[in-house]
Amino acid sequence: MTGKNKKCIRCKKEIKDKELHKIVIYVVQEKFTEHHYEHVECPDKFTV
Repeated sequence: MTGKNKKCIRCKKEIKDKELHKIVIYVVQEKFTEHHYEHVECPDKFTV
C-alpha cells in the first residue's frame, strides 16, 4: 500500500505517511466491497 496516494474522503486532502488516519472498509455478504481513507482529525477541522 505504500507508494499510493491516499486521499481523505472528507477533506479531499492527501494523507501523508506519518499522518493519523483510518481505513473504512465495507463488507457485504462476507465480501469486501469499496474502501476509503479518512484522517482521524481532518487538518482543517482541528479545534484549539
